[in-house]
Amino acid sequence: MQARTLGRNTAGNSNAIIELLVVFCLLCRLGFPGNLAQPFGGDRIHFLIDYASSFLQLILIMLCSANTVLDIKLLDLKKKYLPIYVMLLIMYGISWMVTENPAKQTSIIIRFTITALFGIWLADNYEPERILELLYMAHIGIVIANLLTMFVFRSAGYHIDENYGYTFRGIFSQKNGLGATFAYGLMFQVTLLRMKMKKGQRISIFFWLTMGFQLFFLLNANATTAIFCCVVPIAYQIIHDRLGRDTRIQWGVVYTVVSVGFLFISMTILPLFAPLLEALGKDATLTGRIPMWEGIIDFLTENHTMTGYGMLQFWETPSALKALQKYYARDSWYRTMANGAHCNLLEIWLDLGLVGLGAYFFTTVFCFRNVKQLTKDEYTLASAIILPIMISGLTDRFYTNSNARTMLFFTLLALACNGVDRRKKRAVKNRRAYIQRPSPEEPPPGGGAAATAIQQGGAQP
Repeated sequence: MQARTLGRNTAGNSNAIIELLVVFCLLCRLGFPGNLAQPFGGDRIHFLIDYASSFLQLILIMLCSANTVLDIKLLDLKKKYLPIYVMLLIMYGISWMVTENPAKQTSIIIRFTITALFGIWLADNYEPERILELLYMAHIGIVIANLLTMFVFRSAGYHIDENYGYTFRGIFSQKNGLGATFAYGLMFQVTLLRMKMKKGQRISIFFWLTMGFQLFFLLNANATTAIFCCVVPIAYQIIHDRLGRDTRIQWGVVYTVVSVGFLFISMTILPLFAPLLEALGKDATLTGRIPMWEGIIDFLTENHTMTGYGMLQFWETPSALKALQKYYARDSWYRTMANGAHCNLLEIWLDLGLVGLGAYFFTTVFCFRNVKQLTKDEYTLASAIILPIMISGLTDRFYTNSNARTMLFFTLLALACNGVDRRKKRAVKNRRAYIQRPSPEEPPPGGGAAATAIQQGGAQP
């Protein structure tokens, strides 16, 4: 696979400047500078770097789309990515149809589109191992930034939590963000480590040191979901290798079934075990999530069921929040709640309705329908991305208009589309070979005596 840059083709992804810019964009998508911007101007610095990185993503996509200035284009339409583009168009169409703030909705869609295209661009231009290396380099920057907030800019890195404890959150708004980021970082680094060790490559001391820091920050966050997001993909990779055969899972189906099934079980079966769980010191309501999910589902079955309130708009639209709050009694918990559904499935339903939710799950299943055609590294990276997204999405939203998980989700879909593309190419190749195959009645080249000799079982004179 070749990464294209303006003016020349660059084999092996060797353009250092392009990759340095890619790492910077990944660093910003991971949350940089976050709280580290406080000592240097606060929100203005964060706003400037965030939007500059989005603009830079556009530049990278356009520069690498052509070999000459005249060939530059923003969107390199490829047939294999058609399901992804259709899903985006459905989501955008629903959002523009129902939004109460067209200007803000347009801004959200532009940012979301840039993030999605950049994720597709990564899968289209880099091999899986190189994508992991770029992510690893970006996480080095995140490690350094968090070390600065721990030892130098402590006022930015520590805060008073809801229990009046002095807790470390690093460059993120909450410690859960710290845990999630380093869960992904550590999991990707272990995946990269396994790829390199299989190829007999030497592992540097700095690589191990970075892994140690990421593990330290993950444990320091004390976030259970984040630990699962790290451990489960690594365990799957080990088990998959130990099986001794290349067994593939249709991750689109698994993701859909687990997302819907977990929500159903949480609201039907789990409450039956509440006495047992409470006796063990566990919260049977998943920290208050189950009553909230039940209330949101009741509300959605009577309000904007099919279309939602616009992409990433429900919690930002005063009339939508007021409708939810008025749906319940004055003393209801919903009268003051306005911080999210804490379930990715419900967040998409709130924003895009059942139509958008159906398009989302259908596209994920459709892109993975030829998972056996993926290379081993493509399948490994796809598994490493979708498992933590699936786990974190059970109890929280994973997508926004510009974060790393949104970008990685579209990288995942683009990787899965490679299987569809290869199957079609193989089918065309086999069809052509069949058409060009000589008929049994046709004499072989040389005709005459040669044909007679072959028909009689003899050799050519």
